[in-house]
Amino acid sequence: MSKLWSALLGAGLSLSAVSASAAITCQPVAPGEAYTGYLTSPGKINPDNGTCFVNKLSLTTHDGVKLTANIFLPKISSPDQKFPTIIMVNSWVCPDWEYIGQAYKLAKDGYIVIEYASRGWWKSEGITSVASPDDIKDVSDIVDWLGANVPVDQANIAISGISYGAGISILGLAREPRIKTAAALSGWASLEEQLYFQETTNKSNLNLLVGVAPIAGKLDPEVKVLQADLLNPDTTQQRADEIRAWARPRSPLNEIDKINARRAPVFLSKNYSDEMFTPNSTLDMFSQLQGPKKILLNKGWHATAEALGALLGTDNYIYDQAHRWFDYWLKGKDNGIVAEPQVDMAVGNGSTRERLATWPDATVKNMTYYIAPRGDVRFQLDCFCTKGINGALQTSPSGLILNDTLSSSGDTVATTGIPLVSELLSGVGIFPIAAPALVNRANGVVYNGPKLGNTLKLRGIPKVQLQMRPAQAQAQVITYLYDVDEFGIGKLITHSARSVHWATPGKTISFPMDFHMMSYDVPKGHRLSLVIDTKDPHYAAANKTDFKLDLVFNASTQATLTIPYIN
Repeated sequence: MSKLWSALLGAGLSLSAVSASAAITCQPVAPGEAYTGYLTSPGKINPDNGTCFVNKLSLTTHDGVKLTANIFLPKISSPDQKFPTIIMVNSWVCPDWEYIGQAYKLAKDGYIVIEYASRGWWKSEGITSVASPDDIKDVSDIVDWLGANVPVDQANIAISGISYGAGISILGLAREPRIKTAAALSGWASLEEQLYFQETTNKSNLNLLVGVAPIAGKLDPEVKVLQADLLNPDTTQQRADEIRAWARPRSPLNEIDKINARRAPVFLSKNYSDEMFTPNSTLDMFSQLQGPKKILLNKGWHATAEALGALLGTDNYIYDQAHRWFDYWLKGKDNGIVAEPQVDMAVGNGSTRERLATWPDATVKNMTYYIAPRGDVRFQLDCFCTKGINGALQTSPSGLILNDTLSSSGDTVATTGIPLVSELLSGVGIFPIAAPALVNRANGVVYNGPKLGNTLKLRGIPKVQLQMRPAQAQAQVITYLYDVDEFGIGKLITHSARSVHWATPGKTISFPMDFHMMSYDVPKGHRLSLVIDTKDPHYAAANKTDFKLDLVFNASTQATLTIPYIN
């Protein structure tokens, strides 16, 4: 091994350019020298498996910015050997050793793996501008560097990352043709949608991202300005359009044509409780991909399903599947992964996984509930009963012509829970609970469905279609979908938020809303309840003062709740 490494080093296997400030100095362990592991013995060839880890690299990019990196090399058996290679891009705030356990695991399996910290993070120079054009050019620089400095198989290069690294990975795949495939975990598809999903900003996650950035990064000052404007209910429409324009080139969904042009294979993974980057736009992107593709849908909050597998290299379902993906596309290993169904999803409140051929899938059907208004409290002779306590979800159209009026003067018991904490708990099956019967009539309204005769296997994105009349130019509607048991206790299945900022007061508008994607089994004997109110701790307010709105019902324009399900 010593002679082989000496020959390779003499042949130019040094880390000197695009460029790098240190050279590979992998050496065999000397007789009598203790080898305790790659972290404590960098630059030493592992006597058990022949891998070598080199850290504290500094790569100079196209504009002179230096990025920190480390690299794992596999066992080298001959000087002319070439290896499939994986580029791993750091997550927001994370260092260049975020994936070190997984990288070592891949190196033992014959891969070169380079991890790097993108611009502005830790000791990497530059500023963090959120997947800027320079960040994506850096990906090409790293491909150049690999070709010049390590025995990379140029036809078999992949890119992968979690969160921020996932977004850069898909953008890199779109813009760098030398990258063959990407594995993007807990990333985003449309940054525009994530910032302004249904005209509403998730303030808890935005504040988290911007708030933690100074711990390990040099944030572009423009991002702080964007944060303030996103949270300001009086931001002008022109400024909102400018923010959308800023987000558009940072959105992989807008690069689909480039990926489809060469049918590049794409592996995606998303977690249901990820409020930071919700699964909806990723599913949209997945449906538009025309090449080989696979998506995993998992329980968990943002990155929680895969993070430990990345750092520690422990058995992890998501990384195990990604490893199979790399084996097929970079090594040509016929392991059956491309013959399997494209969609692999966990049941959010269960312990099983299900597989669908693709997305959208023909086995997913839609069930429509018609929303019957609550109206005022009243006694009706037709049923000899009191009405107006709650509205209803019914299987036939409603003929009632009524309005349900809501005020934002207070919140209700319906809630997504404690920001960040509730998402983490939902990931392990502990969902926010509420008793819909306790919703304050002035601030919210409940629409109860019938008891279910069979288990309802909800799979996908529920949708609600309303008619809404705001009393002011600004208003917000929050919808919650509950699984309510025989005792009236509801578990939050999913929710949605939508705002208007420049509406015409008193004018009724069509008001469709998409819930966050979910896979959930509602047990037989339970019922669905739709709760609607006007505020939630997760979301930026639409108005600095209280507002009122009417949900408008009539026979000609039915309000509906659509539930996707499988038998």
